Amino acid sequence: MHVSVEGTEGAAGTIRYVWRAQNISAKPCKSFGYPGMDVHGTRGWLDLQVHRGGFPDINQAAKHIVVAPDHSLYFVSYWSDVTTNAGSCTQFDRVKVTLPDNYVSNVISATGCLNPDSVDVGPVTTSMSAG
Repeated sequence: MHVSVEGTEGAAGTIRYVWRAQNISAKPCKSFGYPGMDVHGTRGWLDLQVHRGGFPDINQAAKHIVVAPDHSLYFVSYWSDVTTNAGSCTQFDRVKVTLPDNYVSNVISATGCLNPDSVDVGPVTTSMSAG
């Protein structure tokens, strides 16, 4: 699976990313659950602990899906990019995505700032708009 950013939206406060994972193999891929994520900051990988759900479009239960060759699965993530009493915003230059049932991560070049305690993800789905 090849992971890429399909789209982003948001301003100061809450940032929403739509992620796409394309099946680049010649065989169908099965998936179920929630991806893991990490970001690379100035001191290395942060070892994020993502939260499952948390926003209306990512609160649905995980479903077993099959991704045909050349087709994609999607998931949505949210995070805060402001410093609050819950934590400070950390600059990052890469995002690591580990899909459910995988041990190999995809590293994507992306820049921004996030509060490490604020990352929420939805389950993998077969449609670009989760929910």
